Amino acid sequence: MTRYLVATASAATTEAACEYLEGKLEPDDEVYVLTVDVPDEDDDGEAALDLAQVELAALVEIRTIRRDGDPAREIVTFAGENDVDQIILGPARTGGISTIGSTTRAVLKRVDTPVFVLPAQSI
Repeated sequence: MTRYLVATASAATTEAACEYLEGKLEPDDEVYVLTVDVPDEDDDGEAALDLAQVELAALVEIRTIRRDGDPAREIVTFAGENDVDQIILGPARTGGISTIGSTTRAVLKRVDTPVFVLPAQSI
């Protein structure tokens, strides 16, 4: 069994993560989809959570979680609390193909868990 954490703030990131996972998932795997609400920042977190249910629920159990706070801190904390085997992130909320955002950088610095950063062109 593998536990995946998809950390997302957008439906586009969730869709790219679902495409990545579809060929990897085994029936006993678990997928957590986490979105973190940040004050004064627009996101489509609710749509991101709903999309994961639609795309992956027929394959594995999906658990959606919504938290408030600093995204990197919440992602790292959640991964540690839930013994996550792989974290899946988008490269950045905005920016070009080679942009790695501050949240992704902070997560990469703080975890020993493998992190897959989705290609920007897939988002």
